[in-house]
Amino acid sequence: MRGLTRVSCCLLVVLATAGCLTAGGVSNDDATERALDAEEASITERFENASCVESWSLTSYVGIDEEATVLNRTADGVYVNVTHPLSYATDDEEADVATDATYLVTENETRRVSGTNVSPC
Repeated sequence: MRGLTRVSCCLLVVLATAGCLTAGGVSNDDATERALDAEEASITERFENASCVESWSLTSYVGIDEEATVLNRTADGVYVNVTHPLSYATDDEEADVATDATYLVTENETRRVSGTNVSPC
């Protein structure tokens, strides 16, 4: 009987905290995918109409890979660190770099909370 009571208590604790562990129902896969998409949109917004940029791309020609890693799951949502490659050319330089950003992903929002600001102009 004692073992059954322990199992019941453990099951009760797991079920009671299950909602807290899901960070609003956003899975790690969804959070990382949404953070990568948001970083691509952020880069695109900065480079698409930059007057000094002759060309740019969301890829690296020196082997920088895109990465997304879940840092933390809180009641606020899922914090994801993103590294995203990009390359660009201006009259003065050619660059092959990466952005590094942290996103907070919730069911309703993907928000950049910190990160590098690559500005070509």
